[in-house]
Formats: sequence, C-alpha cells, structure tokens
Amino acid sequence: MLSLRDQLTKYFGFENFRPGQEKIMKALLANQNVLAILPTGGGKTLLYQLYAAITHQRIVIVSPLISLMQDQVSRLQFLGAKHVVALTSAMDFRERQFILAHLDQFQFIYASPEMLANEKVITRLQQLTVGLLVIDEAHCISEWGPDFRPDYLKLNRVRSMLKNPLTLMMTATATVSTRQDIIRRMGMAANQVKQVILSVNRRNIFLSAKQLADQHEKNNLLIQLIEQLHGAGIIYFSSRSTAETVAEMLNQETTKQVSAYHGGMPNQTRFQIQQQFMQNDIDIICATSAFGMGVNKDDVRYVIHYHLPGNIQNYMQEIGRAGRDGQPALAILLYEPNDQYLQANLIENTYPDNHLVDYLYRHPKEMARQDEFRVLNYYYTNHFSIDQAKSLLQRARQQRIEGLRQMSQYILTTGCRRKMLLAYFDESLSEKSRHDEFCCDFHSNFWLNWQAFNDRYLTPPPVKKHLATPNWQERLQRLFLLKN
Repeated sequence: MLSLRDQLTKYFGFENFRPGQEKIMKALLANQNVLAILPTGGGKTLLYQLYAAITHQRIVIVSPLISLMQDQVSRLQFLGAKHVVALTSAMDFRERQFILAHLDQFQFIYASPEMLANEKVITRLQQLTVGLLVIDEAHCISEWGPDFRPDYLKLNRVRSMLKNPLTLMMTATATVSTRQDIIRRMGMAANQVKQVILSVNRRNIFLSAKQLADQHEKNNLLIQLIEQLHGAGIIYFSSRSTAETVAEMLNQETTKQVSAYHGGMPNQTRFQIQQQFMQNDIDIICATSAFGMGVNKDDVRYVIHYHLPGNIQNYMQEIGRAGRDGQPALAILLYEPNDQYLQANLIENTYPDNHLVDYLYRHPKEMARQDEFRVLNYYYTNHFSIDQAKSLLQRARQQRIEGLRQMSQYILTTGCRRKMLLAYFDESLSEKSRHDEFCCDFHSNFWLNWQAFNDRYLTPPPVKKHLATPNWQERLQRLFLLKN
C-alpha cells in the first residue's frame, strides 16, 4: 500500500507536503473532523482534492463568494476535471434544474450557504452520499453569520441533514475564541474536532502604518506610493464609492492600470476584472472586502488599506494576500481621523436598535421583505425570543466596537507592530524576528526612505520557467474519477 507521501507524488507530482498538510490528511483518513488554520497560500484546496483522489468520495465545498467558486472550478477543469460543478445564484432556472437532476455525476460540488438553505438543493444532496463536507473560509461562520449572512448559522443543520459527514473547516486566520465559536456553531464538541493550527506570522510581509492629517494628504501620499511601488497591488476600502473615486484618480495621476472592484458590480464584470488582474493586464485593484478570497495570485507585492479595517482578524486575512510566493511584500495602512468615524457609522448602521427590534417583531412580514433585516428575521423565524434577539445583536455590536478599538491601537502603537498582531492570536515573536529589519516600521523607518526600501526589497524577481512534471495531466485526471 502506498504511503501518504507516495499518494501525493502519484496524484500531484509533489515530493513533500507543505506545513500542516500531512497532519490534516492523516486526521481525515482516520475519520476525524478537522479545523485547519493554514496561512494564505498554504495549500488548503489540495487537502480535499487529495482526499477525493485517495477515497473516491464525493466532496461538498461550502464557499462564500461566486468568484471564488468560479475560480476554483476553472482551475479543476483546467487540470482535467469533468466531475466538478458550482451551484450559484448566477445560474438561470433551467441550468440549475439540469444540474440538480444530474448532481450524482459530480464529485466536487461547490455551493454557498444560501444555496444550501434552498430546500430543493438540500433535498437533492440528501439523496447522494457525501464523503466530506468542506467549509472554506470557515471564519465566516463566526464573522459573517451573526452580522449579515445568517445562512452561515444554518450550516450545522445542513451537516445534520447530510447525515453528519466527515467535515473539514479551513481558514487562514482565527483567534482562540473564533475557533471555539466555529466549532460551537457547527454543533460539535471540542473533542470531536482535530485542530491543526499554524502560525499566522508572515515574515516576508513588512508592516507599516501612517497617520495623516486629512484625506487630501492621504491621497497625495497614495499617488506617490502607487507611482513608484513595483508589481501588483491591492488597495482596500470600506466604501464602494470611494473605491471607484480613488481608482479613477489613480488612473489619471499615475501610469498604472487601476480598476475598482466591489459587491455592487455585476458578477460578470467582477469576474472579468479578477481575470485581468490575474493576467497582469491590471496593475492595481481598488477593492472592498468582496475582493480577495477568490484571488489565487502569488505575486501581489503590496496591500494598502485606504480605510481602517474592522478588526485585526480581517486585517490579517487581507494583508495575507500579499507575498504568497514567499518574496518580500508590503502591508501599508493609511489613516486619517475621519476613518474612525466611518467604521463606527458602519457598525451602527448594521444593527437595528431595540425600538426597531420591538417594531419588527410585531410586524414580521415587513421585516421579511427587507434584506437589511435578514439576520433579525433569522432569529425570529428560528423562534428566538425578542430578548434573546436583542442580546445577540448587542453582543455582536460590542464585538465589532472592540475590534475597531484594537485596530486603532495598532495604528497608534509605538512598539513592534508584528508583536502586537501576533499577541492578538496568542502567539509571540520569535527571537530571530525580534532583530529582523524586515519586520515593521518600528525596526526600520520605511517612511523616511521608502523608495530605497522599495528598490531593495520589492524589485520583481526574474521570471522562472517551470518544467512540467512528466505525465502530470494523466496523474491529475485520476483525481476526478468516482469509484464505479
């Protein structure tokens, strides 16, 4: 019988696992549920692909974004997959009906939590044998479920309706409390889940933040940075309109090709922009948080935050999209005083106050018609009392406020930024990193001579040609054959 590493070589042509992968595979093959915290670019998708190759089981993958599902399906199809499909809201009625009628022919089935809440979809899946349930970006269960996507809170019910299949939950960052919350909301006990936790520390990403007087000063500095920084970049915003405005400004004021990207754009437009960025036809994306999870681009050289992120966990998720190739990268946060008020207003507008909750509980039909109250409607339809709903909303609001406070502390700190970020995840800075000039602007003043820093660290490395492994297509195609 082939060893696990032999299986890896047989199906993928790799001789060694990346950190954490082998431990996760051994747990899954021993029929243990797994919560895996692997850094961005740590090879999470290989885990369920290899599991499918070895066991010939059907895999259902829960994914948060259509663009992410489309990207993953495209990659599998490029590798020769014929038994892979994504159930998305972008499908028309006839296409969805055809897919559901032939769902037994697919080994990899991607779906959003909202799609799995559809009665026809879950009924059809119940008629099949699901060998592994994968929850990609599992932090969304804790982060998004209580705020604006309540169908994440129903995944424990989905798992139960599928007869509690073996479950793999994966994300790039999660605090201890977030990990506990994920397991609890999935209806599992801690002793039912094997946790494989890798460090969130990305030593190749230099951390920097700049306090500015106002938006005008911020824009001027951003233009200077963009004009001179090498390589592909992502700029994150909390406002769709500001993302569009700044993208237009950068196109006019710099020589770079810049596009805006946010959830208000048509699906096809977003997919096209993402593909152009992947192919280096676009240098920079001005994006809201809707962009990033579907980006499998290794050579992003910098991530700039134009607005203050909501919390440190989100910040680490987003900066982790830089430097996935292991080469030096930058994470730059630009801050001016009004940014604090923007995030505070976003928090207040997310949650209805107690008077509005009282009114909506008395008028549930009105609540059900308005999408902005979908979380409250979830509590109502699942028979939460009005006091329970108020308590849950207040707790979520306080968590968001605390997250914003901690993010503000990061901006204002006069000490090592990496040390502070790692402490948030209950990690400490290694002795080697304590003396690393490529740590943060506490150790090396990037802002005094950022162009010299850029020339030294971010000059694009020469392109390397990768030779194909012999018979690689033949080996990869074996991944997608269901057992007869």
